[in-house]
Amino acid sequence: MHRSPGWLCTLIGLSLGALLSVTCGPPGPPGGDCRFDPHCPGGVGAYCDDDDECGSGYCCDSKECDGGMCTYECDADPECPPGLLCEHGRCFYGCNTAADCAPGQKCKHRGVCEWD
Repeated sequence: MHRSPGWLCTLIGLSLGALLSVTCGPPGPPGGDCRFDPHCPGGVGAYCDDDDECGSGYCCDSKECDGGMCTYECDADPECPPGLLCEHGRCFYGCNTAADCAPGQKCKHRGVCEWD
């Protein structure tokens, strides 16, 4: 009589479940997502004073970045992480309405969240 070990099936099932939970769903921006909380540390959209405060990318200090926001430089949308669009040479979160943006931001002309 041949039986397959139950522990092996359980281990395989748990491993597949862990793998699927990691690989399913849209990936967030590298360094984290601070879309609705610019006070979170170092992620895209976080307030910053210099590049060292950003998990990746750089600290944009232009008017559109409210004088200090972690983001990436770009020339076109595909150069930005998923969910972000290229505007003014920088990656900003995409939006349809102001509700898609952090408090104090507006959904601007090309569908990007920017500070006034």
